[in-house]
Amino acid sequence: MPPSRILREKAVGETRWVALDATDRPIALRLDRWSDQGARAQLGTITECRIRAIHERQGGAFVELAYGPEAFLRLAEGHRLTEGQSIAVKIAAEARRGKLARVQLIDAAPEKGQAKASAADLWLSRLSHGASVTPEDVPVGDPNIQAAFDEALSETVTLHGGGTLRIQPTAAIVAVDLDTSGRSDTGRAAARALRINLEAGRELARQLSLRNLGGAAVLDCVSPINRDAGLKVRDEFLAAFSTVSTRQAKALAPSPFGLMEASIAWGETPIADRMLDSDGLPSDETLCLDGLRHLQREALAQPMARFQVNLPERAHAWMTGCGLDLQPRLDEAFGARLAISPHAKPQPEVFQI
Repeated sequence: MPPSRILREKAVGETRWVALDATDRPIALRLDRWSDQGARAQLGTITECRIRAIHERQGGAFVELAYGPEAFLRLAEGHRLTEGQSIAVKIAAEARRGKLARVQLIDAAPEKGQAKASAADLWLSRLSHGASVTPEDVPVGDPNIQAAFDEALSETVTLHGGGTLRIQPTAAIVAVDLDTSGRSDTGRAAARALRINLEAGRELARQLSLRNLGGAAVLDCVSPINRDAGLKVRDEFLAAFSTVSTRQAKALAPSPFGLMEASIAWGETPIADRMLDSDGLPSDETLCLDGLRHLQREALAQPMARFQVNLPERAHAWMTGCGLDLQPRLDEAFGARLAISPHAKPQPEVFQI
C-alpha cells in the first residue's frame, strides 16, 4: 500500500523525507546529506566496480566500487569471474555499522549519456509500489519531519492502547520487549494478551520500516499465548509489514517461551547508523546540521533579523573540515545575516544578534 503523503524538507546540508500512512503516522524515512555524494553505495543504484578478491569459501567476492567504498558480491558456482575484472552491479543492501554493502551482478551498466534514476527516485518508486505520490515540500524545521526522526531514534515506543515497546538493536538481533504497564484491558487473560500482542506485532512492523532495521528480530510477547493466538500474531505482523515495506520478511509463531522470531531483508542503512555515533550519541555531522537547521528555521520566521548559531566545538570542527561550503550556501540563501561560531556546550544554540 503506498503512503498517503510524503513530506520533504530541503535544508542546507541535507534533505529529510518522511512517508506518512492514512492516519498520518510515519512509516518510512529517508536522509540525503550533501556528504553522501560519492561516498555511499545507495540502494538500487547501478554502478561499475572491480573485483578485488574472490573468496570461494565465503561464497563471494570483495569488490571496489567506482566511488571508493568496498562491497560484497555473492557468487554462484561456476561464475567464471576473475580478480581484477570490471563488472556492473546493483546495490542490493546498503552498508551498516560493521557490515559492507552488498551488490548483485547485472548484465551491463547503463550506456554513457543514458539517464540514471537517482537514489531518491528509486526510494520513491519502491515506497509507492508504482503509484504516483508527489512529495510535498515543507519549511525547514517542520514539526512532522522532526517528530518522525525523533521517533526513529527513540528506544521506546508507546502503543496506542497503552504499554510500550522497547526496541534495542544489537550486533546479532533486534530485541523487542513488550511492557503492558499503563494498559487497562478487560476480559479474560488470553483475550487481553491477544489484543496487546496483535497491536505490538503491527507496531513492530511499522518501527522496523521506519528505522530501516533488518536481520533477525525477536518480540517478547505477553502470556498466555496458545498456538492459534500465536499464528494470528505472526500473520498480523507479516500483513502489517507488507503494507509499509517492499522488503522480504519471514516470521515464526511465538515459541513456548512467547518469543516471536522474524527475519527481515536488509535494505537501506539504519537511520541510527546514519545519525548517531558508536556510543549512541549524535554524530558531529548530525549536531552541525541540527544547529544549521534551527538557524534556518529562525531566519525564515524573521526575514529581516540577524541570527547566530553556536555549535559544539566538535560539530564546528566537522563543518570547517567537511569541504561542503555550508556557510557560503547559507549566505546565498539568507543574505549573509547568519553567523556560526563554536562553543563549549554539548548542544547547538541559536539566538538573535
